Amino acid sequence: MAGKISEIQKAQVGDLPLIMETFIACTSEMRKQGIQQWDYTYPEPGQVLNDIKEGAVFIIKKNNRCIGTITLDDKQDKQYKEVNWTFNGGKSMVIHRMAVHPLAQGEGYGKLLCQFAFNFAKLKGYSSIRLDAYSGNPVSNILYQKCGFEVAEGFCFFHGNLKPFICYEAPVES
Repeated sequence: MAGKISEIQKAQVGDLPLIMETFIACTSEMRKQGIQQWDYTYPEPGQVLNDIKEGAVFIIKKNNRCIGTITLDDKQDKQYKEVNWTFNGGKSMVIHRMAVHPLAQGEGYGKLLCQFAFNFAKLKGYSSIRLDAYSGNPVSNILYQKCGFEVAEGFCFFHGNLKPFICYEAPVES
C-alpha cells in the first residue's frame, strides 16, 4: 500500500543510480508486455542528473530502493505548441518521466505521485498541469484519467515510436 505525500522528497545527486535502476526495471517490464514506450537510451542519465540539479526530480525511497519518481517543471516540448489545450490562462506545470518500480506497481504509488504533483503545482502557483502518455500503455492512461486529467486535442511522437503519446491536462484547484 502506498505511503503518504510527505514521503516524497526532492531527489539528490546520490539518488541518480536508484532512479535509473527504476527506469531500467520499468523499461524491461514494459518491453515484456509489448509496450515500446521507452528504450534503454531513454530516460537518459545526463538529463535526469540535470533535472535533479535543477530541483525538479522527486523520489519515494523505501529500503534503499526508488519506489517511484516524478519530474515536475514548466518545460514543454516544442510539439506541445501544436496541441489544442483547454487550460491556457496561466502557468502550466509539466509532468515528465513518472515511474513506479515494478515491485511496487499496483499499490497506489502512481496515484500518490499525481496527488503530489497537484499539491506542488498549487503551492508554486501553476494554474494547470500538462503531460503526455504513450498510447500503447493502457495502465498509465487509465491512471491519469482516474486522477482527473482530461485528454487534450493533439498528440506528440517521441523516441521513434509509431504510436502517439496522448496529451493530458488538468486544472489546478485554487
